[in-house]
Amino acid sequence: MPELPEVQITVDGINKYLPGRKILSVWTDYKSGYFKGKKNIKDPAYFKKFRKFVAGKKIKRSERKGKNIIVHFSGGGGILIHMKMTGHLLYGRYEKINPKLQISNYEQIQNSKAQKTEDAWLPTEEGPLRDPFNRHIRLVFELSDGKRLALSDMRRFAKVMYFETSKLSECFDGKNIAQDPFEINKKEFIESLRRKKTGRIKNILMDQTLVSGIGNIYSDETLFETGVHPETNIGDIPDKKLGEIYEGAKKILKKGIKFGGDSASDYRNIKGEPGAFQKKHKVYRRTGEKCPKKGCSGKIVRKVVGGRSAHFCNRHQKLKR
Repeated sequence: MPELPEVQITVDGINKYLPGRKILSVWTDYKSGYFKGKKNIKDPAYFKKFRKFVAGKKIKRSERKGKNIIVHFSGGGGILIHMKMTGHLLYGRYEKINPKLQISNYEQIQNSKAQKTEDAWLPTEEGPLRDPFNRHIRLVFELSDGKRLALSDMRRFAKVMYFETSKLSECFDGKNIAQDPFEINKKEFIESLRRKKTGRIKNILMDQTLVSGIGNIYSDETLFETGVHPETNIGDIPDKKLGEIYEGAKKILKKGIKFGGDSASDYRNIKGEPGAFQKKHKVYRRTGEKCPKKGCSGKIVRKVVGGRSAHFCNRHQKLKR
């Protein structure tokens, strides 16, 4: 799932290329009976309202709230996008074809078994948009510059909805989205985590109601950075160490942004390009490798913690009981 760095990079891309662009029309192949009556474009009835709301609107700017992408329109209102597990936005030139009727010069995607829709959107320009990870197009905005903003979402979990400015807070999943490590100071970070009297630190770091933006990858890397075992109970961690985790989280998140996000899985930026943070992992998906910490003879192990995989050194990240 895209975490704070990947969402921020997407927001930065929108702010670089899309302000002033008008939305002419919108297409989707999302459709699910499960979402009937819900505020989500996967409900066909809601999508009709969504399409009417966004048509003719001009994009003003974008911002990030937790892992949510918020696109504001000139004159008020906008759209909220949560990329969930496999979603990412792409910007470029596309054409819609019917694979049954037309031959495309982009045959490796057109003929892919993953392309199950009758209509397929294919990039008309050479380059990273043709990365196979970018082929699962579920939502397309036609823009006034002749290009399109497309959402690739292999697992179809992404959430998209429109909002009136005064009702933006109603769009977020859950009761509350906490501030992220860049929005609060060390004291506030510690106080927020202390709201949980008990619980394993990895799961607490990923609780978006306590601190937002940190997920599986960046929690593993942060805990490695600070030498904390992911199963350590929050009550056993002194404030000084929680302060180190705060500083470590900011360091790792900044590094994620610096290297263009993490593309160990599907994530790509809006030009279709992969990030490089996966090449900088110290523990995530490095099971069995020697610990990269200088002077440590441990190995990286993987363990399921609260339903999520945790990667850590079995030596210097010892669980204290």
